[in-house]
Amino acid sequence: MVWMYTHGFSARLRQRWLLSALLCLACLLQPVWAYTLTCDVQGSFPALDKITIEPASVKVEITSIGDHLYIRMDGPKLYTFFVNTLRTPEFEGMDLTSKTSLWVKRKNLQTQEESEVKINREPVNIKAIKDVQRYGKKLKFFVTGPCQLPPG
Repeated sequence: MVWMYTHGFSARLRQRWLLSALLCLACLLQPVWAYTLTCDVQGSFPALDKITIEPASVKVEITSIGDHLYIRMDGPKLYTFFVNTLRTPEFEGMDLTSKTSLWVKRKNLQTQEESEVKINREPVNIKAIKDVQRYGKKLKFFVTGPCQLPPG
């Protein structure tokens, strides 16, 4: 009889410890969600009308971790972007999201270079801008194009 009570007591302690650990973990972890789009984009340098850039198909990953947004556009070299809403000693991120669009802007505080990605909700399309060094100048590179939602 004594053995049953002590065995039951230790089982309850293990269950309580496990429940406590899970509750602490749930409180510490921020909600995370991710979404991926495929976009057919065209890039351009408005300051240089004579230069044409090949269109490309890019993958856009949107991730939210806690209160911060991260948008990564992967494609050919010029079409690769990364913006987020984090504020650090080197970068300042801003969330300009509205009812009609998801919009994140990032600025390098040392070089003053900026990048931004805006994804309109209806119709789903992307507009992005970043500062690049090309042809001996600091130029703005613009990217626009329609996006396809993932199936399902």
